[in-house]
Amino acid sequence: MQLEFAFICDYAEPGEKISALGIGFDTIYATRVPCIHPNFHLVAQFRASIAEAGNKELAIRLIDADGKDVVPPFNGILNIPQPQPGEVDTSGKLVVGFGGVQFNSYGQYALHVVVQCNEVVRIPIRVAQPPSTG
Repeated sequence: MQLEFAFICDYAEPGEKISALGIGFDTIYATRVPCIHPNFHLVAQFRASIAEAGNKELAIRLIDADGKDVVPPFNGILNIPQPQPGEVDTSGKLVVGFGGVQFNSYGQYALHVVVQCNEVVRIPIRVAQPPSTG
């Protein structure tokens, strides 16, 4: 199984085509900490062979620079559908929303996605003070 793409965005809806807004940000600006970010989504798409189709164990963690969980880890199932007749590969889509996440300090954070005990993507997120406008 290969990762085709992964990003965080302001909002996403799953479906045959993933609809996403505010794609690919990596910095959350906050005038003070702790701060609460109201809403963001993790989006990923995987390409898999016919032999890799089926349900896969999935774990998602949002951690701080010290490796501590910012929110409770998410454990679930990623379904990779069987390919259409006559096709040899398929794609699995992942859309996970996060709401009301509290970031306690400025600095580096990361979303880690683990499938079948293998980390498949790590997306860095930075919480920073807004740039000065002077």
